[in-house]
Amino acid sequence: MGLEKKFYEKYFVNPMNRFANLRVIKSISGGIASGVNILLIGSIVSIISILMSFVPGLKDTAFALKFAGFKELVFGIVGIFFAFSIGASNAKYNKIDKQTVGLFAIMVYFILMRPGLIVDDSGATFFNVEFSKFGTNGIFVSLVSGLWAGEVTNFFKKHGWVMNSEGLPEIVRTWFDYLIAGTAVTLSAWVFAVLLNIDLFTIFSTMLVPVIDIFSSFWGTLLLACSGPLLFYFGIHPLSVIYPVFTLHIAAAARNADLLASGLAPTVSNGFIINNYGTLLMINLGGAGSTLGLNFALLFSKSKTHRNLGRLAILPGLLNINEPLIFGLPIIFNPAFFLPFFIVPVINQAITYFVMYFGWVKIPASLALSMHIPSIINAYILTEDYRAVILVLLLIILDALIWVPFLRKHALKLDADENMQKT
Repeated sequence: MGLEKKFYEKYFVNPMNRFANLRVIKSISGGIASGVNILLIGSIVSIISILMSFVPGLKDTAFALKFAGFKELVFGIVGIFFAFSIGASNAKYNKIDKQTVGLFAIMVYFILMRPGLIVDDSGATFFNVEFSKFGTNGIFVSLVSGLWAGEVTNFFKKHGWVMNSEGLPEIVRTWFDYLIAGTAVTLSAWVFAVLLNIDLFTIFSTMLVPVIDIFSSFWGTLLLACSGPLLFYFGIHPLSVIYPVFTLHIAAAARNADLLASGLAPTVSNGFIINNYGTLLMINLGGAGSTLGLNFALLFSKSKTHRNLGRLAILPGLLNINEPLIFGLPIIFNPAFFLPFFIVPVINQAITYFVMYFGWVKIPASLALSMHIPSIINAYILTEDYRAVILVLLLIILDALIWVPFLRKHALKLDADENMQKT
């Protein structure tokens, strides 16, 4: 085991850690993680909207329609927040001012979206741009904007190309320190988008269609389903490596939301993508490796050690946080648990795919994307289909049954170790 562990550390763990520690990757991961907080607000608004739909006579009132518009507005501007959070995250790792770079990133984002300024007969100027560009559809432009603002600003700061602001108050000094860099950031974005006439949003929308299709395909998502547990097993937090891939699934969720808004039913025949970020969250049962079933199996184990761990881990597990199990059981570097930890999420993904493919459960088409809402609740929020809740409950039961024989063997080993220590 020692030689095997050293081999994996040298040829798998260390390269993955080096990749995860690249400044660009850390900036994207940290920025998306922060930006998802805005989607959590949208999730709460969506819950309120769902509850309102059950109130007789309220669904078609003026208040309900205004609230629906409010929900669309919340989800419709998240691209701006992603631009800010990715820029601020990049600034953090470059050790420059996060707020300043975040604001630069928003400026770049607006410039790259190429808005039109229309003057009416009265002389009033109107800001004209397709609203959907500012939602999750624009997440890749957000990514470019954040990195553009952060890296260009860092280049100027690193070379000392700043205005002399000695003797000025600290708040004023920040304005002058970043004045030249901010001008370069915005001017370069304007040259790129306007003078060179490059529409980055359209380019991404066109180029990413086949890429999204690959990563959201049946086999592509199975690969993602097993990569999370594989990374965690070898001591690498999966979010530090595969968070950038989630941008593709968020884009797929945005496509589904647009199709649903156009009045189409959420089916494969209508062009909806099964494996979008909503589906991944719906069957993220307890965290990477779908360990919620394991958690419930621990609660009913004959081993006192198992039951104690199960009680300690159940609340975080319901919120899809499974580090207590990963490191407490432990699963990490434990050959006894590699097989169930690896295959359970793959089985869940395969079952969910075919259930949605045949129309037995609606495909998620909501932008109420939150990782830490309990899966049973998330299933209904994302699909507004009670059958999705039943599917999640059945998967949790199936997962627990898969884990039971492995836990029994582990319990026997624990008992043998305790008896050996007593003697």
